Amino acid sequence: MRVALVTEWFPPDVGGVASHVRDLALRLSERGHEVCVVTRRREGRGEWPFDLVELEYSCFLKALCRPPGNGPLSSLLRELDPDVVHVHHAFAPIPLAFALISSARGYPTVLTNHSAYLYDYEIFLKALGYVAAPVRRALSGVDRIIAVSRAAAKFIESFAPSVPVVVIPCGVDTKRFSPEGPRRLRSALGGDAIVLYVGRLVYRKGVHYLVDSMEEVRRECGDVRLVVAGDGPMAGHLRERARELGLSGAVVFLGRVGEEELPDVYRSADLLVMPSLYGESLGIVALEGMSSQLPVGASPVGGLREVVADGVTGLLLRGLSPSAIASAVTKLLSRPDLMDRMGREGRRVAEERYSWEVVLPKVERIYEEVVSER
Repeated sequence: MRVALVTEWFPPDVGGVASHVRDLALRLSERGHEVCVVTRRREGRGEWPFDLVELEYSCFLKALCRPPGNGPLSSLLRELDPDVVHVHHAFAPIPLAFALISSARGYPTVLTNHSAYLYDYEIFLKALGYVAAPVRRALSGVDRIIAVSRAAAKFIESFAPSVPVVVIPCGVDTKRFSPEGPRRLRSALGGDAIVLYVGRLVYRKGVHYLVDSMEEVRRECGDVRLVVAGDGPMAGHLRERARELGLSGAVVFLGRVGEEELPDVYRSADLLVMPSLYGESLGIVALEGMSSQLPVGASPVGGLREVVADGVTGLLLRGLSPSAIASAVTKLLSRPDLMDRMGREGRRVAEERYSWEVVLPKVERIYEEVVSER
């Protein structure tokens, strides 16, 4: 099957959408599909075992401002002639433009929604869905919507109430993210325990609360290190905050971690914490941590409360504050037997529910359905 994957973000861009599309493209290609990824032009995209088409960003913006017809995107579609167009993320120019044009030109079109912002505000979402005319116009013609969680499904239904929605989570590579293997970072850092954060250093991720919580965690649990893997606009502030708290040696900032190093970082930790304030549609980091056999402490927001089973594979935080995070972390670190049990259960869940071996056939079935319906 010829599949065109369309995305605003693709490596070296970081984030859940970029990594998901990358892994999906690789696995579809391995299964014998003819894959092309369409994205915006950017330096450093690299070489891939599938076709990669980069267009100037203006092409997508112009396509949203005129009726579907002749233009670079229409020409590209005719050239690619895909069996399925699969666009990722509903609220950005590139996927919206392609959803609009591919459906108008009769190509089977699937959208994966990776967003779950504000999904608890049901009345607000319904109103927003009816006034967001450009989004509704683009989404109304797609054949199927994949939502990465129930939270993401609830959010997108407000914008495309007539389009069938199916929940298929993002996949995780359970062979790569495994408890088996070296722990080089652990050997280098030492200490009694390592608490891990992986993600962008932005306000909505709540990492500033996690840094603040370490003062109490170390007071209760001894020589505990916080490892922060990621980069972003809050990096400078977080480093300064750690210095103010006297935690410069206890909070280790790795910066952006390469893909080849990431499994070792997970394996080296004792506990993963995701203190997000909002906007988590699923939490690929949580899947990677569970696959690495780590218990996960997570905020009860968006798709995280679907992934992390409270008291089973980790703990859902009882509040979004440094004290709430410290309470959860100290509870877990004081119970190695509980952490071990949660880690093993998380690994089992990752293998049985979120591995690419389970997820990919579900995506392929959606492709088959929309092609047969046309």
